[in-house]
Amino acid sequence: MPKPLLNLILKEVKELMRDPKILVGTVLMPLIMFGVLGSVFSASISSTEEAVKNLSLIVVDEDGGVISSSFKSFLQSNPRFEVKTYYIPSFEEALKSLPELNASAIFLLPKGLSDNVTKGIPGQMKMYVVFSSLSIVEQGKASMLQSMLEAYNKALSLQIISSELPSSNPLFVSNPISSRYYTYFKGNVADIPPQLVASTISTQMMMMPVVIMIMLMTTMTMAATAVAIEKEAKTLETLLTLPVNRLTILVGKLSGSLFVALLGTVAYMFGFNYYMNSLLGGFGGGQQTLDLSSLGITVTPIGYVLLGIVFFISIVATLALAVSFSVFSEDVRSAQNSISYIYIIIIVPLLLFMFIDINTLSLPAQIALYAIPFTHTMNATREILLGNYQSVLFNILYLVVFTVVILYIAAKLFTTEKVFTTKFTLKRRPAKKEL
Repeated sequence: MPKPLLNLILKEVKELMRDPKILVGTVLMPLIMFGVLGSVFSASISSTEEAVKNLSLIVVDEDGGVISSSFKSFLQSNPRFEVKTYYIPSFEEALKSLPELNASAIFLLPKGLSDNVTKGIPGQMKMYVVFSSLSIVEQGKASMLQSMLEAYNKALSLQIISSELPSSNPLFVSNPISSRYYTYFKGNVADIPPQLVASTISTQMMMMPVVIMIMLMTTMTMAATAVAIEKEAKTLETLLTLPVNRLTILVGKLSGSLFVALLGTVAYMFGFNYYMNSLLGGFGGGQQTLDLSSLGITVTPIGYVLLGIVFFISIVATLALAVSFSVFSEDVRSAQNSISYIYIIIIVPLLLFMFIDINTLSLPAQIALYAIPFTHTMNATREILLGNYQSVLFNILYLVVFTVVILYIAAKLFTTEKVFTTKFTLKRRPAKKEL
């Protein structure tokens, strides 16, 4: 490589690396983001494994024969599936005991199961998987329970081969017991495989945080750019010299932002309504139709009202942050760089709600995450689908307090000369001149 070209390359590299904005955005932010991603995936795997390890089952034995006894022994002796088992005589009592026992599933061994199998007729066992949340943990739990029945079916198949039971039908020998799966959620029982419900919910619930993140980050960038343009053109300083109270000027700017927030909320609500109608309306899957509304997963009129309030306050909070940061930036570039550092408080909740159930984390971790304001935006969307409106009210209260605090700080700074002297920029110190 020619020496002049090498010198030019080294010069450009040095100048770029000396710029703190480039150093933070290009080098440090990827390290932080991948660190967060790694922690999220690790927490997701750990929480799922922990939830699967703590499974508890209810067995309803209406059969009382050799096959039901064999299944009970399988649950107790198989080291692969360490579960706590409760035995209840009737299915109705089992449903009533679900909240008290916090069971993950109900296994129903119907009458005549043993008679059918001993006669070479395929039997059928029913499993009701209990869903308690709309998270990826449910998918792991459903897979674990399904694999449990499949393992017993294989063990029973080997037992039939080595015994004198009727085994002329190869289909019976390979699959002596078929399983019928049901999903239980919030007191509703649906004849839908839990795996199908879990995978559908996991896929669809991943989309909602992404849309919320795009909405909030776009709003923040728009507001910061608008204020920074005025600051860069020196019109803001001229405006502040007019015989108008500075607090009035700030309120006027925020009022315009509130109008934008209202438009964004209305647009989001229309889009969300169409999205939920598509999700909850049911769609075909072969001969099976998935209708989530049959499980009580729906949005009521009260839920839509609360959802609109949550979105509106969240947009106001992002606008308040953007205005507060951009007012004290020198130009558009510095304003966009300054708000890019606070994108992390939007991205972290997004990643968490996509891959883990926050309630499965430790108490200190939950406190740290719920301290992030936009965690409440993500959480409120899920809680509205679950019908937990009291939790949504707490989310709204936290967002309101956060927004008021940000507006108060902005007002205090805006009414002083710090609006001209305070700069939210990263500048490297000038190099010391050699003597």
